[in-house]
Formats: sequence, structure tokens, C-alpha cells
Amino acid sequence: MIRNTLIVLLLSLVGLSACVQMPTSTSTTIDNRPQLSFIAASEQINLSDYSVWVDGLESGLASDYQAEKAALRVLSGTHQIELKKAGEIIQKETIYLGDGVTKHMVVN
Repeated sequence: MIRNTLIVLLLSLVGLSACVQMPTSTSTTIDNRPQLSFIAASEQINLSDYSVWVDGLESGLASDYQAEKAALRVLSGTHQIELKKAGEIIQKETIYLGDGVTKHMVVN
């Protein structure tokens, strides 16, 4: 009888230990870098005609970073932004972008 009680107690403990979930943790990474996007000032402006240069480095076409569709992520700080059309500088701005900021540049 004692033996049966011990077996039942042992099986109960084994069964209960299987129900215990090990602690877990979740971590997420947030990309808080500043973003830069472009808006055409009028319907006559085709953003795909303009190449974007950030601090002297070509970064693609303005249409690649059209506002509300996509954005160019840069590091926080002051940046020289140039828009070139057929190799000629059309627009040039020096801007400061801080963490979490989205800047919309209007292409004239």
C-alpha cells in the first residue's frame, strides 16, 4: 500500500513537472536612424530624372525614396544633399537630421 502511494506520488510529480514552461524573453531592435524622402514640387517634375547624392556619395534616384513609399536612411548628423539631373547639380542643401526624424525634401 505504501509502495502504491509512493508510485502515485512520484508519477504525479513527474506529470506536474512536465507542465512547467521555462522562462522566455523577447527582444526587438528598433531602427531609429533618420530618414530622407523626396516630393515633387509639381506634376511636371519626374523624380526618376534626379540622382541623390549624400555627402558626395551617390545613393540612387529620388524616385527610389519617394515620400510615403520609401525613405533613405542615414546616420544622425549634418549632411550635404545634392540632387543632380544629367550630371548637373540642380538642388543642394545642408541639413541636420537627428534620430527618429523624417525629412521630406521638395524637388523644385
